[in-house]
Amino acid sequence: MNYDVIIATYNGEKYVIEQLESIVNQTIKPTNIYIRDDGSQDNTIKILESFKNACNVNIEIISGQGNLGYIKNFEKLVGYTVSEIVFFSDQDDIWTENKAALMLCHFENEKVNVNFSDAYLINDKKEILGGLWDYVRHTSKLDEINLDKIIINNIVTGATLAVRRNFLIGLLPFPDSIPHDHWIAANAVASNCLSSCVDKLVLYRQHDNNQIGATKTTLSIKLKRLFNRQKFNKRLGYYIQIHLLLENLVKREVLVKKDPIYININEFISNMNVIYNGRISADLSVKYLRCSIFIIIFKRNYFEFKTIKSLFTDFIDAIFVRTIFKKTNINHN
Repeated sequence: MNYDVIIATYNGEKYVIEQLESIVNQTIKPTNIYIRDDGSQDNTIKILESFKNACNVNIEIISGQGNLGYIKNFEKLVGYTVSEIVFFSDQDDIWTENKAALMLCHFENEKVNVNFSDAYLINDKKEILGGLWDYVRHTSKLDEINLDKIIINNIVTGATLAVRRNFLIGLLPFPDSIPHDHWIAANAVASNCLSSCVDKLVLYRQHDNNQIGATKTTLSIKLKRLFNRQKFNKRLGYYIQIHLLLENLVKREVLVKKDPIYININEFISNMNVIYNGRISADLSVKYLRCSIFIIIFKRNYFEFKTIKSLFTDFIDAIFVRTIFKKTNINHN
């Protein structure tokens, strides 16, 4: 079974060679590797060209086409692929040598269109910090992944993805502001074509540029992050992303607005829109904006997708959005 690998690069000179070496040294080698650079200002392109010239695997490097951001960068890369299976790859990770072989086995089942694996979380020194699935609180039981849960909390990480090309092409264009892995995962769950590989097949590097919070932090650091404007925007952006994902699934006719899943999540996001004082979307039900935040927190739908930590965070954000962050522009996407 042939497969292509797509890699989106941006200022990746420090790690990209180590990643490429792990890919070309797979027990089953890729047919093609497509790399699109998103306007690197370092020596990434020179390093890639040098590696390409010395490599026995076909590598195509696309550069000089401007900065698109990682979502649209991967979208462009998908268009170059030709093989039956497409593997997604970050520029700074490391694959175990049997990653491709173990994941390709899942596609022998014609019902499987999307496969993802567990991974080791590592730091810059390649010290293992833990397991990715442990961090995202995912078990290996696929029957526990339903559509409403995957929309609210995506546990499918892009760096571990392999997708059947025909299915992937059908998901283009990737919607703006929705990470491609979340979009692929939600559609795969809706189509009942998602499979998982329990093995840890990627060394998923954690550093300042892509830290997902796997390292332990002190209480003072956690509090500092809570009151940080950038972290506030990230939390708000998370709910905007869920809202956009839900509406794009309807647009693609994966969901209809009468579906209980749509109704449930839309009500939840409408509740969160009250918490954030209308910043998630102006299109959500106006009746919710007339509600007091104290009424919202007693709604069953609000608690369904909440943890104790997020309840506390919502309380803080509800104060912030009405006081010190009051002048923030409302996102009307």
